[in-house]
Amino acid sequence: MEKDKKILFKPAFACMFLLAAMLLYYLLSYTARAIFGVFDVEKVGATEILTYLFYGFGGGIIFCSAKDFIFDKSRRKPFFAIVFIYIAMIFREMGAQGWLTTHDTVVTKIRFFTNPSNPLYEKIIAGAIMLFITAVFLYVLTKYAKALWQGLLEKNPVSVTVITIFVWSVITQIIDRFPAEYRKATGIALYEPIKFAFKVFEEGGESLIPILIAIAFLQFHYLYCQDKKL
Repeated sequence: MEKDKKILFKPAFACMFLLAAMLLYYLLSYTARAIFGVFDVEKVGATEILTYLFYGFGGGIIFCSAKDFIFDKSRRKPFFAIVFIYIAMIFREMGAQGWLTTHDTVVTKIRFFTNPSNPLYEKIIAGAIMLFITAVFLYVLTKYAKALWQGLLEKNPVSVTVITIFVWSVITQIIDRFPAEYRKATGIALYEPIKFAFKVFEEGGESLIPILIAIAFLQFHYLYCQDKKL
C-alpha cells in the first residue's frame, strides 16, 4: 500500500511538533510577561494545568490504543509496563517524590539516602519503589532497544518519535538543573531574562512529553493497522 502522506506519520513529525510548540510557548510566555510584568512561569499555574491536560490526553490515546497490544501476547506485557511507567510519570508530576519523606524534600536524590536524619524505613520503601520503576523501565528498554535502533536507521516514525522522547527528556532535565549548577560552579547567577527563558524551556518542554507519547501510540496504531512492524 502506498505510504500515507499525512504529516503525522512523517519520521520528522515529533521534531517539527516540538519546534512549533516551543515557539508557541515562548511567544505566549513573553506576551504574558510584557502584559503582567516579570513573574515565575512555574508559579502562574498555566503550564501546570496544561501539563495535566496533556497527560489526560496522552492517557486517553494509550487507553484507545490498548487493543493494538492486549490481544497480541508478545506486546501485552510491554504495554502494561509502559502504562505503569506513564502512571509513575503522572505521580512524579504531582510531586509524589516528596510524599515518602518527612524530613527531606524528595527521595529521588542521593542526599536523601546519605542523610542520617532520614528514617531507615523511608529509605527502604523509597529505594524499593525506585528500583522497581527502574526495573520496569529497563525491561521495556531491553525489549525494544534493537527494534528502536533498527527503526531509527530505517526512519520508522514510531522509532524516531520514541528516541525523540528520550532525548527531549534528558535535555529538559539538563535545562532544569543548569541555572543552579552554573551558580554553584561560578558563584554567579544567570541574568533574570536568561533564567526566565530557561524556565519556559524546562516547564514547557516537560509538559510536551505526554503529547509525544500520544504521537508515538498514534503512529504505531497506523503502522499496526497497515500490518507493519515497529
